[in-house]
Amino acid sequence: MKVAVASMGTIPEAWVGIRFGRCSQFLVFDLETTETPPSDFVIVSVPPSAEEAAQAKDPARVSLAAIRAIAEQGVSVVITGHIKDICHETLLNLGIDVIDGVEGMTVQEAIERYRATGLETPQSRVGLPTRIAVAAQGEGLETPLEINFSTCSAFILVDPITMAWEVIQIDPRTASEREEDINVEGIRTVVQSGATVLITPHIHPECCMALRALAISVYLAPEGVTVREAVERYEQGELKESLTTPFNFTDTGDKA
Repeated sequence: MKVAVASMGTIPEAWVGIRFGRCSQFLVFDLETTETPPSDFVIVSVPPSAEEAAQAKDPARVSLAAIRAIAEQGVSVVITGHIKDICHETLLNLGIDVIDGVEGMTVQEAIERYRATGLETPQSRVGLPTRIAVAAQGEGLETPLEINFSTCSAFILVDPITMAWEVIQIDPRTASEREEDINVEGIRTVVQSGATVLITPHIHPECCMALRALAISVYLAPEGVTVREAVERYEQGELKESLTTPFNFTDTGDKA
């Protein structure tokens, strides 16, 4: 039996996609041959387009590209975060079961829980609540990103499901004006906020390594985009993940 999982990345350690039709790939596992933990899988890409992005936001429109991509793989089950009713019904009509409401866990964790419990209860589908910390000075979702995490004195914490937000202040006594400094208090504040993802235009490599060690993924967004746009790009898999080197965002994803 094949299971497709909406994914924010191309490896099993990536988070499960927040919204069906807005993530740019699915990972497909054959549970009759896949080991535990899963290591053998197929990446099914769903290239984003302006039309698909508009369809994803319209509750009356079917996300055809995503449905077509997984149907062609002969899957029996789709695991995802939130999904529109019309997409849910379309998949069921194609003979594909849907397990939705899965959040706060990696693709690997979702597959392992599916094997163990079938993800039958709402409680089994929820891991860590998804919260996104966005490095931006200001208030609200229209605030632009224009600050290095090392000099950041506040960030906006966003619930990507409801888009509710709050400003989280970092102790101003620890603020630095030098981009090469490590923002220790910023790291501590992000962790205490419950964020599982940080989005920033720039980050010191040691800050990145510390956050990743604390199970917080770091993604890079271009300066000038709004908090709302950064979160939407993250959901669509359009942001580059920063690993352990001092990346600065460019349109081509080059290192700086």
